[in-house]
Amino acid sequence: MVHDAQNIGTSVTGRAYPPLSSREMAARLSIGTNSAWLIDEDERVIVQCDPLKLQLGTRVGRAERRVVFPDGTLFLTNHHDALEHLVGDSRGSLLHRYERLHPRLMIVLLACLVGTWGVWKYGLPILVSLAVWMTPPTLIASIDKTIMQTIDAIAAEPSRLTDKKKEEVQISFDLIISALGSQAGAHDYKLEFRNMPGMGPNAMALPNGTIVITDDLINIASPDAVAGVIGHEVGHVAERHGLRQFYRSAGGFVLISLLAGDTGPILEDVLLEGILILSLSYSRQHELAADQFGVRLAERAGFDPKGLSEFFDLMVSHHEDQHGNWFSTHPGLKERIEHLDALTHNR
Repeated sequence: MVHDAQNIGTSVTGRAYPPLSSREMAARLSIGTNSAWLIDEDERVIVQCDPLKLQLGTRVGRAERRVVFPDGTLFLTNHHDALEHLVGDSRGSLLHRYERLHPRLMIVLLACLVGTWGVWKYGLPILVSLAVWMTPPTLIASIDKTIMQTIDAIAAEPSRLTDKKKEEVQISFDLIISALGSQAGAHDYKLEFRNMPGMGPNAMALPNGTIVITDDLINIASPDAVAGVIGHEVGHVAERHGLRQFYRSAGGFVLISLLAGDTGPILEDVLLEGILILSLSYSRQHELAADQFGVRLAERAGFDPKGLSEFFDLMVSHHEDQHGNWFSTHPGLKERIEHLDALTHNR
């Protein structure tokens, strides 16, 4: 449909595409009280309709805005302000102003960061506790089994301790587990002896109650010191520190991934390292809490409560304090000794 358009007034220029066609033509859109016209370069009306039947696309940045006529004719223009003035619709302009970089966006960004910190600080611990509570015992037992298989495959050798020495430590272990009372039934506590030269005098606790203790520790420490270390590791299990650390680190990674979208392999590695650093303070808190738990448990089992502090003194005399730097997951040995001394002196 082509009509003469000599007397049509105010308009906005752009490009037009006939229905079901990729043919492009220069055109201008003009809107009156009761009619809207699309006019070509020869001042002929290409299509005409009721202005209320025009379909206006959303304004997105500097991209051309779409106007669709009822018959499917498409009109594109980048004269956004002129089009909005012509059709009497400022919604696109308002949205566009909000999309621009503006000081208010810094406020929004700051609010998002504060909100994220709040979720990390207060929301994530609740979710971690819920995840720990919901973890089935069979899964926790499977974790212990898998970790022990890995340790035996890459880091440990069979213990070289005599049967008598093992029996003495096992008796101490049984006394400590008995001192747990009703708490002992929550996990499958058992003691494993391993020769691990690369680990030195040490012990570790797995989530379901497996306590691994090295030959070096038993060879250099007194029975009270060994009991203190065992009590400390039992504290990690009883308080579920291992599971909490795992879920907190995983939850932090998921939180950042949700905010950042598809992170990619390089950024993913950076995030994983960052989550590890962010969780270090919680590891230190866990260590100090396990120290306190171990001292009280060892005392209830009939051992000297200063045994754990004695072990740390022994470690200071044999090794440099390598756990005092900021990136360590453990507090410094001297810090832990002071903490334990304060506990025993206040009893």
